[in-house]
Amino acid sequence: MEVAELAGTVVFAVSGVLAVAHRRLDWFGAVVVGVVTAVGGGTMRGLILGATPVFWIEDQGYLVAAVAGAVAAIAIVHTVAARPRRFDRWLQLADAAGLALFAVVGASIALDLGQDGVIAAICGMVTGVGGGVVRDLLAGQTPLIMRGEIYATAALAGVAVYVSLDQLTGLPPVLASAAGMLMVFALRLGAIYGDWGLPALPGEGADAAQPPST
Repeated sequence: MEVAELAGTVVFAVSGVLAVAHRRLDWFGAVVVGVVTAVGGGTMRGLILGATPVFWIEDQGYLVAAVAGAVAAIAIVHTVAARPRRFDRWLQLADAAGLALFAVVGASIALDLGQDGVIAAICGMVTGVGGGVVRDLLAGQTPLIMRGEIYATAALAGVAVYVSLDQLTGLPPVLASAAGMLMVFALRLGAIYGDWGLPALPGEGADAAQPPST
């Protein structure tokens, strides 16, 4: 799972920089946002589970990976600056990939620490969405978990698949992880390109038109 967590760290760092590209931050500010996005969810998981010091303090390779991802994202921003519509596409795909990787990795770490399946699923969801929440707040945007599309639900569904396959079947952990990640990614793509969402509560007014959904 270490490879998957490193990959998720890089991908979320990229998504963090892309999310603030329109704010015209300097390079240092953009890297800071990328790094905070990359380690935010894992830090929340570690604090919830009492696994301190948190992962990026114990292994600073994760910080290096986050910085590398953020710097790479700066290059992407300069490459597509003349075509701003591509920012959204890159951001959505990077976020979907990061969500899939981090959600399953978070659940796996919780299981390795002796937690049961329910707690592992919750920790996986928090790991997946935590960095994205921090990123959106720093970007001055409404967090994705509060918008009218499937996000946290995708993470929860994916980790539920992973935990079920890992705990209840003899499927190799690699395949169970892959199945969970594919579930998260597929649901996010459906939300992005197919406008999938959960039923909304009845109500009136502007707030009711776009109710919070996870």
